[in-house]
Amino acid sequence: MFELAPGGIGVMPDPQDNPDNHTVPHHDSGTRISFELANVGDAGGIARVGVELDGNFVVEWSSESLNPGETAVGYVSLGRLDQGSHKVLIYINPGSGTADHQENTFEVN
Repeated sequence: MFELAPGGIGVMPDPQDNPDNHTVPHHDSGTRISFELANVGDAGGIARVGVELDGNFVVEWSSESLNPGETAVGYVSLGRLDQGSHKVLIYINPGSGTADHQENTFEVN
């Protein structure tokens, strides 16, 4: 079983698609999210994290095999987004029933 760390979902320009070196999400660069998770179960396993943007499924990210107590950081590119407000939702499987989903509403300049 896995849980998402309490730090939330980080949102930043994608370093692979940011030719003008923006420091906040911008429509002229890609947008990337980050998150941290931990294996809180009693057996090793692989965490799967579903990512939705503005109510639409984008991708599923998978961790490497994690032993109990181990953590991982995930990064997912959302591509270039239109200016305005966007909401990203992530959810983890298999979740512990606690801290198994998070969301973040953010602005793209």
